[in-house]
Amino acid sequence: MSYYEYGKTEEYLLSLLPKYIEPKLESVVKEAERFGAPIVSDTGAQLLKLVTTLVNPKHILEIGTAIGYSGLIMLLNSKADLCTIDFDDAALERAQKNFKKFRVNRRVRILEGDASEIVPLVEGEFELIFLDGPKGRYYEFLPYLIDLLPKGGVLLCDNVLYSERMYGVREVPKSKQTIADRLEIFIHDVTTDERLITTIIPIGDGMSLSVKITK
Repeated sequence: MSYYEYGKTEEYLLSLLPKYIEPKLESVVKEAERFGAPIVSDTGAQLLKLVTTLVNPKHILEIGTAIGYSGLIMLLNSKADLCTIDFDDAALERAQKNFKKFRVNRRVRILEGDASEIVPLVEGEFELIFLDGPKGRYYEFLPYLIDLLPKGGVLLCDNVLYSERMYGVREVPKSKQTIADRLEIFIHDVTTDERLITTIIPIGDGMSLSVKITK
């Protein structure tokens, strides 16, 4: 399924990918289609799979569980434990069933609630963090997420270009201006923080990829 309006470049990139980034997860993708659950774009899923394989993390933090699709991509491509946060109890119920279906549930810890309240309380180190939650809160989460990364840890954030609105291709409606303003703060902070090396990748809804270079 797709919630994204792909341009010609991305349409070409999509033509190079398999129909299902993780063939085992075809049923989860179709489930998302049936229930209208938001999941990472196809190109974003490929990047997430690639990053997970490269990092080979022991511990993963995810903000935005949904029905478990992105979490499953990371779990099936590593031996890591996953700590995942979401507020939607109906989505989490589906996610729990999917984690159990693929026999990775023992490696998953679900924290249900408002990520704005939970993220500041998370402890430990995570070699990979995937941020795919409320876009208007990314700038609030960032300082805490950087602290949770060890040196060499990776932060991957989805939806940072807000469907081309961040660079003027699409107009930002008044009802969405606050989100766009907060994303602009996040993009500035994540690309200028001296503890990180960051690039913005214009795939899907835009993804930022950061590596922590200092302790």
